[in-house]
Amino acid sequence: MAQKNLCEIRNKLKPKLNRIVSFYNIKLMYVFGSYAKDKNNKNSDLDIAVLLEKEYNPIVKLNIIGDLVEIFKRDDIDLVILNDANPVLRHQIIKHGKILYEDSEETKVNFEVKVLKEYMDMEHFRKTQMKYINQWFHTLEDEKLYD
Repeated sequence: MAQKNLCEIRNKLKPKLNRIVSFYNIKLMYVFGSYAKDKNNKNSDLDIAVLLEKEYNPIVKLNIIGDLVEIFKRDDIDLVILNDANPVLRHQIIKHGKILYEDSEETKVNFEVKVLKEYMDMEHFRKTQMKYINQWFHTLEDEKLYD
């Protein structure tokens, strides 16, 4: 059965949290997406992001998903490993997500500062890219007008 809100997510996770974070060396865990925004409905999937202590084998991601499926009794879990997520996604998660677990305030602050720095460093490139994409679309629109 799907959880109704963020509070239910936290309550469902709480009894098994220590085991899962210690087994996988999870440093941070966020819920993001519709549950974090309190806009979930019966068709909403459950978006969870974790920061692992070290590099990981891709099988670890599948194992974490399997454990989360077991904990939440649902198979529509979308897991993001923050260690290798792109800067824009990481930024969206820390900006709009809700923390489910942090091993320390220092870990959380250090990670979020790093993410914000990466995001700001890429801002110029994103703006330049959008400028060229918009120009390309306008070119396509102009070509359609003259066809």
